[in-house]
Amino acid sequence: MKYYYLISSLPELQIEDSSHSQEQLTEILELIHENLATEDQRVYKCLLLMSDNQNLLYILFREYHDFKIRHFVNPSYYPIEVLENYRREYHTLPDYMINYLNDNSGSFSSLTLRDMEHSLNQYFYDHVGKIDSPFLQTYFQWRFQLKRTIANINIKAYPFLNTESETVEPFFPSARSLSGLISVDDVNMQISPLVEQNDLEEIERKVNEYYWNFAECWQEPFSSEVVFAYVLKLIHLFRWKGFAAKGELAKEKFENLIKDLKEKTSSPKMPLV
Repeated sequence: MKYYYLISSLPELQIEDSSHSQEQLTEILELIHENLATEDQRVYKCLLLMSDNQNLLYILFREYHDFKIRHFVNPSYYPIEVLENYRREYHTLPDYMINYLNDNSGSFSSLTLRDMEHSLNQYFYDHVGKIDSPFLQTYFQWRFQLKRTIANINIKAYPFLNTESETVEPFFPSARSLSGLISVDDVNMQISPLVEQNDLEEIERKVNEYYWNFAECWQEPFSSEVVFAYVLKLIHLFRWKGFAAKGELAKEKFENLIKDLKEKTSSPKMPLV
């Protein structure tokens, strides 16, 4: 579907753009959602559901493992109040999330945090694989590979971390190969020295750049894919604004975490989110 009016009305975004407040970014997301065709709203929803997945995990970690929650992730599709009361709000949640909660309801307390996360990822990837969207499936295939590459870099830099692999690589039949995306070798070359230096800001900047470049690969004028790419940019502007607001505090917490892990036996319960 073509979105001539919608795309023409959207403000131009720049990487690490600080000119829009979080409220303004939220309003833009709402405008997009309201003007999408029904089939495209499913894709839009999936792009935001990654935040809901993390937020649900934070809630389950707290409930079953006394894992302290520092913040919830935005933007999300569901209000955090819905996820906080997931037992009463089952009917409003997506099917894959309901199945995950039902199938694991009796075992959350015995699962490690990482197992809980891996399992939810698999339910979500299965859900994405059923949606006939080349953009959506290409994005999550590429995202999985990028996250796995960076996880392997972290394991090499911090060998005391648990080396348990992430969710089995998903298969997405509609995924495309896009030209112009950074290679695994280049990610390794760019990110490895930054991880060794604990340069969180530059790591975040590089990762933000990778996602931005992925969005830029979708060029068909006024197409639904261009709208989805714009949503990705908005999501990462939210992420960048949140990171920038933490500043040195985030770096200090990270360094203290690494110090604690070095001094203790690494726990396989450590989540990846």
